[in-house]
Amino acid sequence: MKKYFLKSLAILVLFTLVSSCKKTEVTKEVFADSYINSIVGTNGTPVFAMIHSAYSFTKMTGVIVKGATGSTTTLQNFNGDGFAFYMDVADKSLYKAAIPSAESFTYNVTYSDGTTATKVNSVAAKSILPAQQMVLSKDAINITLKWQAVVNCEAYKVSISRVDSVFSTSLKVNTLIYQSSYLVPKDATTDLSIPFAITSFPPSDSYTDRKLVGFKFDVAAFIFEQGQDSFEAVSTASKIADISKL
Repeated sequence: MKKYFLKSLAILVLFTLVSSCKKTEVTKEVFADSYINSIVGTNGTPVFAMIHSAYSFTKMTGVIVKGATGSTTTLQNFNGDGFAFYMDVADKSLYKAAIPSAESFTYNVTYSDGTTATKVNSVAAKSILPAQQMVLSKDAINITLKWQAVVNCEAYKVSISRVDSVFSTSLKVNTLIYQSSYLVPKDATTDLSIPFAITSFPPSDSYTDRKLVGFKFDVAAFIFEQGQDSFEAVSTASKIADISKL
């Protein structure tokens, strides 16, 4: 993964003291979030997908999301720990040219002890476009990333991954090496820039079974649900660059 994993939820653990002679139990609660995600498609234009995720401090065995219009999505526990179920935002088959309509979703959760729970999350037909005109430059000290301000953006988050081509396969491996905190735009009409120290990048010979393709810079833009820490809309734009040629 959010795989952006790119996602931060305020999670509250509630403790119920049954009595002084009985053990403390963690109250079962599932934190569900549905939002519209946007990326740049293969033809260079934005595409959109409805993304669902569910988290809990009580172990789960399954989460099925049903839409008011009849859609059904089975979330995956990619980490294998039973505490986080979500969709793979990098799965390009999920994305379409049309922006998803507003809808209400019911999360049907099954916990590891066999009990069940439901949670409803509604999504407005809001979307945010991916960042454009991403430009990289460097000097003797820093690498600077600039992009055109995203309309209606409430916060950004920047991630940097090392991209390697593995010799024994045709796969490319992304290794996250940096992720910023939320960056709140001071002025939505101007470009923003963030410096990164060159020394934070691993050397190209740090692996023996793969070849460095470049470094992938991701700019995620967010709109939050009013009064909450969950997302209403997210977008991600990416740029792969050979740092040595900047």
